[in-house]
Amino acid sequence: MPERVLEIQAFAPLLWRDGRPFAQAEGSETAAQSLPLPLPSTVAGFVRTQVGRRLGVRFRDDHSALQNLHGLQVCSPLLVRGDEFVLPAPRDAVVFEEKAGQTTEVEVSRLRFADQASGGTNLPDGMRPLVLDDERKAATGYTFWSQKDMTAWLLGRDVIPRKIAGLPCEQRIHVGIDPASGKASEGVLYSVGYRPLESLEDGQYHDWRIRARASLETEPEALGFLGGESRPVRVTVRDELGKYWFDCPSEIKETVGSSKRVRMVLATPAIFEHGWKPVWVDRSGSGVQHLPRGLSKVRLRLVSAAVGRREAVSGWNLREDRPKAVRWMVPAGSVYFFEIEGGNPSDLLESWLRPVSDNEQDRKDGFGLALWGVW
Repeated sequence: MPERVLEIQAFAPLLWRDGRPFAQAEGSETAAQSLPLPLPSTVAGFVRTQVGRRLGVRFRDDHSALQNLHGLQVCSPLLVRGDEFVLPAPRDAVVFEEKAGQTTEVEVSRLRFADQASGGTNLPDGMRPLVLDDERKAATGYTFWSQKDMTAWLLGRDVIPRKIAGLPCEQRIHVGIDPASGKASEGVLYSVGYRPLESLEDGQYHDWRIRARASLETEPEALGFLGGESRPVRVTVRDELGKYWFDCPSEIKETVGSSKRVRMVLATPAIFEHGWKPVWVDRSGSGVQHLPRGLSKVRLRLVSAAVGRREAVSGWNLREDRPKAVRWMVPAGSVYFFEIEGGNPSDLLESWLRPVSDNEQDRKDGFGLALWGVW
């Protein structure tokens, strides 16, 4: 089945609730907070629902069709601002700002490997800690980097990134409605934080790009409802992969192919069995099947990692009508440093913006899309 790019455009601000309880009960929040971006599983579930609707699947009865839809590979979500991909900032970079008269000077510092003799750590044997020499307070608002800036950083070049803060949050106050009378419930006020896709600063519009397997017969339904409160969105199928997807740049192909030191940056959150560390590190280059693309061909040694604070993922199991167990994700932007111990490093690029999570179903849901570079 061919792969195609899907583009999601929203007609209204969207809501992807976080895991905090939201109810009138004592101790619960009276504000529904939205995540900065939808989780990969949220977008994957939406795409599969749209395909199922196009095929006329009876979601409550047709378990065989549901299994087929559940196996649909979805690589997402990647945020596009105007006509340019924007990617989570790499966590091995720290941005500083200094006021110089009427202008602001921007500087980026790289995390460096600490001197082995400078002190002990509780890292696994053979791994090196990362440190930052600069004690200044890091600047805010550089949540995302442009496609161009990320490419230069992956090539090991110095970068002064553009300031891209991501989607704004729009707070709205709502009144609770009594379902019996249809009138406002006295004293029941709550707020909801929505994510408008239009930047308040420069009017740039955002959408999402998704790479999925879809034939002409299994194109998703064009009109759908995404996230909390079932807000309307439009799905457009784009046939030109090279035009609408961030393919691996030729410079990165050449540089990675001749390097013995590579790094991996997560473009979406990943789920690993060992928490922050992928299981496949110890199996890479062994020829073992069912590993992420290319990793069975190249033997890697993990040297260091810049990993953000863990993030939770859960949800509701519609089949069993109960909550899903909480699992923990490695956040997007986390960076892993490797040394090549065997194989052709170019084979790693088979997983360029492909999922590298340990579990196969998590990979089908789009957790852990990887970018590769050198260090």
